[in-house]
Amino acid sequence: MASRVEIIERRRLVVGDREFDLAALAPAGGGEVSLELEASGGGPPVDESVVLGTPEGVYRFTVARADGGPLTVEARPLAAHAEVTRMRVEGVTLHVEGAVPPESEGPAFLFARRRGDPMEVVVPAAVDGERFTTSLDLGELVVPGEQRDVWNLRLEIGRRALRLGTHLDGIPNRAEATEYPAAVIGERRVQPYYTVENNVSVRSLHGEPAPEPAEPPDEDAKPRLARRVLGAPAIALHRLALRLAAARAGRPRDVRSDGRDVRIVLLHAWGMGGTVRAAMSLAESLVKSGRSVEVVSVVRRSERPFFPFPDGVQVSAVDDQRGRRRLTARLPSLLVHPDDFAYPWCSLVTDVRLTRRLRAMRGGIVIGTRPSFNLLAAALSGPATVTVAQEHMNFHSHRRGLARDIRRRYRGLDALVVLTEADRRDYAKALAGGPTKVVRLPNAVPPLSGERAGLDRKVVVAAGRLNSQKGFDLLVEAWRRVAEAHPDWQLRIYGRGHQRAALQRQIVERGLYDQVFLMGATRDLGEALSQGSVFALSSRFEGFGIVVVEAMSKGLPVVSFDCPRGPGEIIEHGRDGLLVPNGDVGAFAGALLELIGDEERRRALGAAAVEKARRYGTEAAGERWAALLAGLARSQPADARIP
Repeated sequence: MASRVEIIERRRLVVGDREFDLAALAPAGGGEVSLELEASGGGPPVDESVVLGTPEGVYRFTVARADGGPLTVEARPLAAHAEVTRMRVEGVTLHVEGAVPPESEGPAFLFARRRGDPMEVVVPAAVDGERFTTSLDLGELVVPGEQRDVWNLRLEIGRRALRLGTHLDGIPNRAEATEYPAAVIGERRVQPYYTVENNVSVRSLHGEPAPEPAEPPDEDAKPRLARRVLGAPAIALHRLALRLAAARAGRPRDVRSDGRDVRIVLLHAWGMGGTVRAAMSLAESLVKSGRSVEVVSVVRRSERPFFPFPDGVQVSAVDDQRGRRRLTARLPSLLVHPDDFAYPWCSLVTDVRLTRRLRAMRGGIVIGTRPSFNLLAAALSGPATVTVAQEHMNFHSHRRGLARDIRRRYRGLDALVVLTEADRRDYAKALAGGPTKVVRLPNAVPPLSGERAGLDRKVVVAAGRLNSQKGFDLLVEAWRRVAEAHPDWQLRIYGRGHQRAALQRQIVERGLYDQVFLMGATRDLGEALSQGSVFALSSRFEGFGIVVVEAMSKGLPVVSFDCPRGPGEIIEHGRDGLLVPNGDVGAFAGALLELIGDEERRRALGAAAVEKARRYGTEAAGERWAALLAGLARSQPADARIP
């Protein structure tokens, strides 16, 4: 069987079950190298290349395989370039500054050459030692007509030609992470941009820009009219359907399993996000404790999992949605609560298949990871099954109809696991008098890849889904003050989501496009964190904030809003991080400036953060979970589940 070959995030090469950091393949001391990764006959033809900055210089890495031949990777150094460190658009003028190789002497000029023909625009440049500056009137690149023009930029010093690019700042995907404003000149829009090889070019387009792709609805926004009008009938229909399904599920028998078989019900095991990471970490720790663990993914929409599946953990999909969908798959779910954010992912097909899976679970332990699946587990699990609910969001974050059903139907569960002490108190009060055991078990943080952060890079890191909850719009506003005081610092935001386009517009409008970068999602968060000196959490609310502990594990001091809930229970203000009043953008900016301007304080907080993170290690968390599940398995059957 042919090995899968894939370059991930323009840096990591995956060959079957092996993974290589391309930059690490550059030969020490420079020069070229060609490595054979698989012998002949390994699979279909491959021909992909990327350009990366490495400690040995800028290299082009080419991964290739002729039909039936060996798989090779060739690392070849590129010619010297001019490293752009700052690029600004002011009106119709492009200002560029950066570094040139040593011993660059002679008259200096910036050349803009139109791709596909010899037309060039030439302007003078200034070189002072190893620094250069230049400015280009973008109007000079306007050529009449409706064609799409692209101009490549190079710097010539004496007889030395240097392509303009940014390769050495640790951002391998400048083309995706950066957007510059366009100068509108007559009927043309002239806009600098980075190519896929991180070189600087300018595009000139006739007419209005293409419309941005439609964004999915904001799951945190005010419900649309259809939801407000039809929400109550939909919830009533859901409650009736769940009652009927529960009536057929039967009641538990007076037996319990030994708790060795565990199934974790997750929305999309192939997806990204804190809940997926936490569920996989829990599954891994339970396997290590000697249990048989299966992750039951309610849907599957991706070929490859975003996070690797842990060894020894089985993963299955209830509703594989990768292919063509039948008509019944377009009909809305009745058993998934309409106020749960999982509702749009599910359908009648999902209902039928998930019901069969839950009813077939005779004994063992079922752990749900979101409200709808917790409610279904309580109502539909087979005889002798222990049902445990996990709540990854805080007590006050659920929509009204869902919150009402949680208070009533969670009493049919054997246990409810929450992440914070505040949530434990609230849920214990709401479920008082019922049989459900409410316990606090914070998420575990497995060891991440990458070294401990050196705290000497001028980089602040943030990570999370690009949605309203994570508050990256507030973080960008706070960065305006940071940019004024420290223009040489960067903010790197990792993640993807429906607010990306809005955030990119905000960055451009605030003139922060040379400092704030939307890095996209990363499968290697540990390496991303290790490149920073401060971590920023700007969430409006949290369920726990596992990324805070992940950042702490890399020795990063954390600046966070004291939002409900989680950060305030993790961070000890002034010892391992800084907490500021929730939503106070000015205070957030002030806290960032405090740590940016004081390296000694950063290091003191970072050292304490590492110690704090050890409390959330997988071994300790696994022991607490194992003790809970063992106790539930030994306990007497709960009373009849409440339909």
